[in-house]
Amino acid sequence: MPKPKVSLLSHDDIEKVHEASLRLLEEVGVYIDNEEALKLLKEEGVNIEGKVAKIPRDLVNKCLKSTPSTFKLYYRDSKDYLIIGNKGTIFNPGSAAIKILDYNKGEPREPFFKDLVDFSILVDALEYINAQSTALVPADVPVEIRDRVRLYPILKFSNKPIITGAFTIEGVHDMKAMLEIVNRDIAKKPIAIFDVCPSPPLQWSNLTMQNLIDCARYGIPVEIIPMPQLGATAPVTLAGALIQHNVEALTGIVIAQLVRRGTPVIYGGSPCLFDMRWGTSCISTPETLLLTLAYTEIGKYYNIPTHAYVGLSDAKIIDYQAGVETLVGALLAVLKGINIASGPGMLEFESLQSMEKIVLDNDICGIVFRIAKGFEIHEETLAIDLIRSVGPGGHFLSKKHTLKWFRIEEFFPKIFDRSTKRENILRKAHERVNEILERHKPESLPPDIERELDKFFNNICKRYGVKTRRQKSYYSP
Repeated sequence: MPKPKVSLLSHDDIEKVHEASLRLLEEVGVYIDNEEALKLLKEEGVNIEGKVAKIPRDLVNKCLKSTPSTFKLYYRDSKDYLIIGNKGTIFNPGSAAIKILDYNKGEPREPFFKDLVDFSILVDALEYINAQSTALVPADVPVEIRDRVRLYPILKFSNKPIITGAFTIEGVHDMKAMLEIVNRDIAKKPIAIFDVCPSPPLQWSNLTMQNLIDCARYGIPVEIIPMPQLGATAPVTLAGALIQHNVEALTGIVIAQLVRRGTPVIYGGSPCLFDMRWGTSCISTPETLLLTLAYTEIGKYYNIPTHAYVGLSDAKIIDYQAGVETLVGALLAVLKGINIASGPGMLEFESLQSMEKIVLDNDICGIVFRIAKGFEIHEETLAIDLIRSVGPGGHFLSKKHTLKWFRIEEFFPKIFDRSTKRENILRKAHERVNEILERHKPESLPPDIERELDKFFNNICKRYGVKTRRQKSYYSP
């Protein structure tokens, strides 16, 4: 079956990057502001100078070998799962947006808990958005528990797997307990992946490193997301930024494997370009996409799953720029086989989410999946006898071959306009959002599990002085 594909680095290029990364790890090292991680490294004979760990290549290679090439990410009910790894791509919304685009006002605003509930239900209904993410940071709850609050409605209102992360050290433990309420053995059947982000250049904070350690100890898959900023916190050259990105990722991989051999790790990233004209951190530039393709090939060289922030846009509104940047990133993701593609719905430098955009992006994901699928070439699809029977000047509309194969060959978008009517696609997307929120009924948790989850969440809120009885929105959409 012919399928389109894209490649960037040669085998020699990849080996040069790998060798340069190992040299930097051994000679320059990485600053790790976490005593537990430093202790683990010392026990392996790693040279520690202050809090800078100079990690030898033998340890790196050993830890890469113990990192799984694939793993199963389960749905909430454990009846189905996604394979993370190989060539397949799953899309999930961009995460941790601090703003949401208000359709009626045409302006961003702070998101609230009710938006989290609505977003969870909306994503649950979108067939090409394969996983959930904790997409919004609610402004109407205390800062201390916003990481846990983001997870709660997804567990209640969606069966899809989750890409998430903690903002606090305590958050990982509470979130792990919430996951275990709905799925008793998350080490054997994980339903969530946790993001951890080093601090460029060549640093890991105490918070993110402790999150990494705790997740690995619990058997929770971790997604390491270096964030090199070209020209600011990383070299402006793509090759230099790629090496720095790789050094930071390898450090996280080593620690995860030292904590628990066989911990599932995803080699991810969210590079950006520091625009020298405007001082903005741009996610969807040609340069960041090239860097994303390059580090994905490094991850595949290591034979571990990959992740990228793609299928999003730096535009401030849903416009021509938003469509182009979203489509290009999503298409490259499926052609390259990036395993987890985070970003649909997102705008404005990874800070703004839109319900209308994620409905439109669902169509984009369907389109790029169709392109990546390619097409079949065999006797029936070549249709030589059919063409012979129709002959010059005929048509194929009434043929059984057409009736069978148009359902297989053709993709039909839900929002993109192919009709003869003149429709406003953004209004159409908004109507689709309202339709889903009104009609879609997510699969409910068993009543006893839902009560246990509600009780646990209520106790978290009480611990931080939140009077949930006055905030009924925490318990129902």
